[in-house]
Amino acid sequence: MMKHLLPALSSAFICSLSSLSAQTPDQVQYMQSAPKVYAATKINSPIHIDGKPDEAAWQQAAWSNAFVDIEGEHKKAPAYQSKIKMLWDEEHLYIYAQLEEPHVWGDISKHDAIIYHNNDFEVFVKPFDDQALYYEIEVNALNTIMDLMMPKAYRLGGDAMMHWDVKGLQSAVHVEGTINDATDSDKYWTVEMAIPFRSLTSYARKAMPATNSYWRINFSRVQWQHEVQDQTYQRKKEGNRFIPEDNWVWSPIGVVNMHHPERWGFIKFVEAEERNPALPATFALEKAAWNIFYLQQAYQRQNKQFADKISLLPSYSKILQAENSKLQHSFLLNKAKSFYKLTLTDPATQTTVTLDSHGNYHIHHE
Repeated sequence: MMKHLLPALSSAFICSLSSLSAQTPDQVQYMQSAPKVYAATKINSPIHIDGKPDEAAWQQAAWSNAFVDIEGEHKKAPAYQSKIKMLWDEEHLYIYAQLEEPHVWGDISKHDAIIYHNNDFEVFVKPFDDQALYYEIEVNALNTIMDLMMPKAYRLGGDAMMHWDVKGLQSAVHVEGTINDATDSDKYWTVEMAIPFRSLTSYARKAMPATNSYWRINFSRVQWQHEVQDQTYQRKKEGNRFIPEDNWVWSPIGVVNMHHPERWGFIKFVEAEERNPALPATFALEKAAWNIFYLQQAYQRQNKQFADKISLLPSYSKILQAENSKLQHSFLLNKAKSFYKLTLTDPATQTTVTLDSHGNYHIHHE
């Protein structure tokens, strides 16, 4: 299963999945959709976290687009609607999610257990452009939390830091119906969160957003088919195996793997309401760099070495040629062509991205 790797998995098994996480040219085609952008309005009064959007600020905040399949809109639309809102103040990022669900259930009550074995709602947030680390928070309908820090994505050799917690996190769940009652039909469940900025740190560096700045962010919903045994909900099986879960997300990835932070959407921190916010000015440059990275992986699998020219990469004419026409690039390769470092510059924005074959990434603003 590519969406998650259990923290209990051995490092050898995680390494064995590295080839699976590399995209084929056909998969890269599905990773070309523009990410979603949400403009979160700054508020002056804190939100009371109770799972209900009673405050005027929530009533005025715009709904996001409805979630889609993680692979994109070419896949079947989700069976149930999911949508979110966001707000912020000097201390917190506020999130409100409403998840349509006729059968609200959950049986995991231990903190940092594997929450996505229940239907759940997940938050992924990456405050720092120039660092690989990001954070994940999962919650089920019992308001049980699993939170972790990723120093870098699993597919790039990262390992979940499960001992990390969002200090001061506030969360609440409201069920419009009755949880764990298989005799009736429910309407939806909601999640409300206040995430303290002071808890999202890069060692000594604080993650405090500036007005009009952007963070990478995404939201996911894991949805299992269920069956009822002795009036108790359980994940449904075929034979001895659970039927694979559905993965519904705010901003589609293109592949079944949430751990592509470069494919997440964006939150823009604004002072006043802003409809239809634009993508960051550097987005096209970053997208081009990661497309080269994906296609270098495909080239290396076929040729046992990396390419020294982007024109040699598969799907060059379909994916890379047009988007690189106004960019300046160079490769630094070792003699065996088993390692490369890409430098990609956008003269229009005076911005440079460096990205190597291990996924080490940095963005430089002139």
